[in-house]
Amino acid sequence: MKEQEQPDLVIDNPALLPYKGVIFDMDGTLIVSTEADYLAWEKVFNDYGKKLSFTDYQPLLGIRSANVIKEHLGITGEEDVKRILKEKFDYFVEIITDNPIKPVLAAEAFLISMANYPVKVALATSSRKEKMQLVLKQLNFLQYFNVIVTGDEVENSKPAPDIFLLAAKRLGLSADQCMVVEDGPIGVAAAKNAKMKCVAITETHSSEKLYQADIVIDSYENADFMEISKRLALTS
Repeated sequence: MKEQEQPDLVIDNPALLPYKGVIFDMDGTLIVSTEADYLAWEKVFNDYGKKLSFTDYQPLLGIRSANVIKEHLGITGEEDVKRILKEKFDYFVEIITDNPIKPVLAAEAFLISMANYPVKVALATSSRKEKMQLVLKQLNFLQYFNVIVTGDEVENSKPAPDIFLLAAKRLGLSADQCMVVEDGPIGVAAAKNAKMKCVAITETHSSEKLYQADIVIDSYENADFMEISKRLALTS
């Protein structure tokens, strides 16, 4: 956390908020999907003669699936990558059909609260479009976003800033007008590479691993967007 002891910043009027856009990550930030995603990857790795422990899986969070296949399975042919992506997606569907995806605690209430402020809301997820649509339709979360960007729409995946910069562009905002909400070190690094302020939530990683974030919160419960904006504005 990079907060410094400074006098309170008075932002009582929502129109004076320093941020005009809020960009949310999806997996681990808004939805509890880590276990289902891990189990799907474990099945894929097993199919190709490799083991994947949960410890080995954690650093893959936030990395585009195609890159996981190329870099960790050593399969680079485009048609093969597409086939394996479908296999992984089918496993994921199978898993969440039996155990439906749940939202992160109080995440929906926090999203709903965005309507009280003059801000635009975007989703920027490394997940592919078909996965995003599946889980957000299941939770009825699509209604909360003005803009959605998925991992298959950008050339470089996190920690490159591409996905957050594209989200800002689609919102019609500059990077310094946007704040990012993330849950993983790779996503936080991407936000900082995009020159955006970042709030990290300790849903999937400890606060120590999220040290690059400007602010770290433990939960959306009792989280107030106005208060978070004040705190962010005071960070260096």
